[in-house]
Amino acid sequence: MSIEVQPYDYPDSTYNEFQRKGHPGKFHGVIVCAVGTTNFTSSNFGIGGVIVPPGTTGTASFSLGGDIPLSVLASGSVRAYEFSLASVKVDSGTVYALIRNPIAK
Repeated sequence: MSIEVQPYDYPDSTYNEFQRKGHPGKFHGVIVCAVGTTNFTSSNFGIGGVIVPPGTTGTASFSLGGDIPLSVLASGSVRAYEFSLASVKVDSGTVYALIRNPIAK
């Protein structure tokens, strides 16, 4: 006898598809960081990456210590950098902090 595993899906539920099946991908949200300091603790916990557009300046601070200038990340093509950050200080421009999907590896 074979047992077929069905996906976690309740079509009659009031939950949306993401609530029923989960969020695909490595990231499931974004925090837009404008000029100033944004700390990634408490309700902002879970940042696992950043996108830094060209011309952005400031500093990103890693969760275990150390900093990197945002201008270094802003040079070249725009891409997502996977970092565990404690905070980001934006002097000019915008940083997009990506909230990590805890079930994605």
